[in-house]
Amino acid sequence: MLLAVFLILISGSGIVTAAEISVQPGGSIQIAVNNATSGDEIIVKPGTYTENVVINTDSLVVRSESGDPENTIIKARSSGAHALSVQADNVRISGFKITGTKTSYAGIQLSGCNNCIIENNKLSNNGYGIYLLSSRRSTVSNNIVTNNGDYGIVLASSTSSTLSGNTASNNNGRGVHLGTSDGNTLSGNTIASNGISGLYVCPRSDNNLVFNNYLVNIVNAEIKNGTGNSYSTEKTAGENIIGEPYLGGNFWGKPDGSGFSETAPDADGDGIADIAYSFENSIYADSLPLVSITGKTIEEPSPVLPVANLEANLTNGPAPLSVRFTDLSENAVEREWDFDNDEKTDSIDKSTVYIYATPGTYTSKLTVSNDNGTDLKTATITVTEKNENNFGDSGTGSNEIVGNETVGAGIGSDGTGESEVVDTGPEDGEVIDDGPGNNEASDSVSEEGAGSDDSESISGGSSRSSSSSSGGAGGSPEPAKNVEAKEISQVFIEKGKEVKFDFIKNATCVVSVGFDAKKTAGKTITIVEVLKGKSALVSELPSDEVYESFNVWVGNSGFASSENIENSVIYFKVEKAWMQENRIESSAIALN
Repeated sequence: MLLAVFLILISGSGIVTAAEISVQPGGSIQIAVNNATSGDEIIVKPGTYTENVVINTDSLVVRSESGDPENTIIKARSSGAHALSVQADNVRISGFKITGTKTSYAGIQLSGCNNCIIENNKLSNNGYGIYLLSSRRSTVSNNIVTNNGDYGIVLASSTSSTLSGNTASNNNGRGVHLGTSDGNTLSGNTIASNGISGLYVCPRSDNNLVFNNYLVNIVNAEIKNGTGNSYSTEKTAGENIIGEPYLGGNFWGKPDGSGFSETAPDADGDGIADIAYSFENSIYADSLPLVSITGKTIEEPSPVLPVANLEANLTNGPAPLSVRFTDLSENAVEREWDFDNDEKTDSIDKSTVYIYATPGTYTSKLTVSNDNGTDLKTATITVTEKNENNFGDSGTGSNEIVGNETVGAGIGSDGTGESEVVDTGPEDGEVIDDGPGNNEASDSVSEEGAGSDDSESISGGSSRSSSSSSGGAGGSPEPAKNVEAKEISQVFIEKGKEVKFDFIKNATCVVSVGFDAKKTAGKTITIVEVLKGKSALVSELPSDEVYESFNVWVGNSGFASSENIENSVIYFKVEKAWMQENRIESSAIALN
């Protein structure tokens, strides 16, 4: 009977194979975690992942594919939660840059965990960098924990853990904080330039071993006693953290070079001070403090600074001059373009087109930044007087205006019912929008110039879908030989605001173009082209009498779309003499 039971167990057993789960840019680490089982390895491709990740499955590995924290970034979507929270055992986190939490929330938090490994990560601009809460036997190694709002590495009610090879520097509070935490070992860490102190040990933290660490802070240690703690190990042959031949205690320096380890005597030249280093207001001392016998000290790694660089496809030409700018910077996380040096941000895109409407010399400016600083690069753009024969043609074929709306002014309707003009009297200029596909606008009669009544100004609501074009040398794909006249207008587009482009030179039949902005676009150009005949962009003209055909080009790169604008209106004028000659009522005029 025993043998039979044994055989049944064997036949029912199976082999479970751990899986590798890949996370691509644009994907979600959290979804991968949710789909994983114990023993799986989640490998994250380089990219930025904006989310807060919670791990509650045991025995997972979550690591970056490259192993380089600089190119695999977890940015907290909510600053009021830990960016990466671990609530499981035997979890390893490796190779990420983690950022974006606020006070009391950490880049990585272990809560109630056992035997977890946190290694080779970079944590900056969080409340805490790494936070161990009620966790045991954790390993925290070779992490860079810098520029956090409060503490770098925090242990709270956590025991038997090892902190080694970490850099905790330039944190606003403490570099390393031990609170009610016992039996932990700290060795080989660089703890420097922290705001309050380098190391804090609370009076309820016992039996901790702290040795071979490099501390250079204005206040290096706040040691509040506890029981059984030690701040050095036995003197042992072996290279220590400052490159000298013996292990013992720690290096205690000051930013100005006046620290204990920088001034203490070492008569026998073994790299161990001749006297102990006693902590202020504490029963403890480091009995074997390190000193340098070669004058060699550890320097903090040089911060990686951004290097600004830009490319402009044109630097001179006639107005309106369309210039494509491209950011070629290194080590940059964020960018701001100011194309005309008015101290206002015109764009944050990596590559963008800006149109200079007015002749002059402009200084375009690119400012880039990362966690460690900013850098600036400028370019000079010279805009000459407009070439009347070729609107904005620089001779290179590189000018672009992309994103447009093409509208022809004609008589009657094209049969769609999309546009109607309603006569409500000469004093009524109200635009009525009753939803997409059925925009209506009122007829407003006004005099053209002082004492003249030769034209009527009519507002037309346009609900046609936008198309996009790569543009041509003159700013649009319309053949130059078919363009009779052009006029441009430039305004600043701000989300949630009503926008109006006025055409005051009366070069075309269009008086103004208006809409409500759903997105901020900064300074933007709108161009109107009056055509000699049918536009090359439409297949045929309406069957009714046509007054004029014209193109309207709004902004860059498909801006004039339903995602960016709404309630669009075009105000145009029609000569009364033409209306009288053709016996046409104003109520019959429509945009097609």
